[in-house]
Amino acid sequence: MPTALVAYLNCKFGRAEIEKHLMVSNQANFSPAKFREILVPRLGQALQVNVDLAFWEAFCKIRASKQIYGQAQETLLSEVGLSDWQPQRQLPFVKSFSDSWQAGRMDAEYFQPKYAEIVDAIMGYAGGWDTLGNLVNLKDKNFTPADNTEYQYIELANIGGNGEVTDCMTEQGQGLPTRARRKVETGDVIVSSIEGSLSSIALISDEYDQALCSTGFHVVNSESLNSETLLVLLKSIAGQMQLKQGCSGTILTAINKDAFNQVVLPKVAPETQTQIRQLVTESAALRRESKRLLECAKRAVEIAIESDEPTAIAWLEGETATS
Repeated sequence: MPTALVAYLNCKFGRAEIEKHLMVSNQANFSPAKFREILVPRLGQALQVNVDLAFWEAFCKIRASKQIYGQAQETLLSEVGLSDWQPQRQLPFVKSFSDSWQAGRMDAEYFQPKYAEIVDAIMGYAGGWDTLGNLVNLKDKNFTPADNTEYQYIELANIGGNGEVTDCMTEQGQGLPTRARRKVETGDVIVSSIEGSLSSIALISDEYDQALCSTGFHVVNSESLNSETLLVLLKSIAGQMQLKQGCSGTILTAINKDAFNQVVLPKVAPETQTQIRQLVTESAALRRESKRLLECAKRAVEIAIESDEPTAIAWLEGETATS
């Protein structure tokens, strides 16, 4: 079954086979001819069926996780009156020189009416609004890692689509990139400042407490908005449009600290924040369980190779019985 092959190629034995056939020059690559030389065990049907069941259970949970995160976003947008919001289509528009001078911007994109429209919509929220600079604590002090201390390091590639950190690098301070200068704690929200990856926003879980992240992130937390609500707000249309508008630069376009602090957010009602927290927490739990099931499938293949298939099947059935 395809799922059993995927489990094998991702387990330690499959990875060793892949690495054995890699061709390394300026970068590692893998030719189709070399791929055919990989040794693959002939796993029994019973083990393949059990691995397949674990995979599909994992897929179901990740799908449910995405749906529940979507509910959290819809709960938020409905609360602030943005569920069906669409910018008015307005191709030509006029701005005075004084507007440009005051904003310190000359680019036409910055003055697109849609940005003013989304801000006006947020300001119309009955619960009130404020700038992000007043609503959050921005952690922008650099941290210098000790050379011989091991750290977890989070970069843009480690951010998943539903606000989670999917993985990280573990390295001693002396081996970390020079941009690894922000320390994060449980409950912090990290927000990509780079245009093109503005939706790379994640909530720091216990697993990554005291990790380091790139200076390409803004690191924030808040007393007035819980972390889950802050995450969903910044990933929603309300946050993403303003983050995009605030980007500036030439070679590397990004949103700087001053523009970031000027983003306008609604003061979401506490009861709605509680609902959003529950939904985001449930979504994250489903993602973790999905990841665990995939790891179990990989481990079952390893046990079959190290020991025998009946032992692998018994172990996998025990691990997936309560999922």
